[in-house]
Amino acid sequence: MSSSGIEVREIVNSVINSVARLDRDGLRRLDSEGLSAQFNARLELEDYFHALWEHLNECGEHPAIRTEYQPLAAVLDLLAGLSENAMFADGVTRQDLFRQPQQ
Repeated sequence: MSSSGIEVREIVNSVINSVARLDRDGLRRLDSEGLSAQFNARLELEDYFHALWEHLNECGEHPAIRTEYQPLAAVLDLLAGLSENAMFADGVTRQDLFRQPQQ
């Protein structure tokens, strides 16, 4: 990875760390339905960008080794961090996110 690619990844990691507390604070205020909605929305966005990455691979673009695709890799890192925030915010587990509301 080029030094500019490493710099982009470092910036993304800094952003993830900077917003993690704020994001988790907001997630903590949500009920289980809100948490589930957040988790699903984040995963859908992450899935979209993963599909784009895979499409580039299938077209022979090799995004993992090409400098021009490092911003896409950084976005994938950021989205993974946001999904992890939703999943693990202060002990939230996947079971908590998908628990059905009591009827």
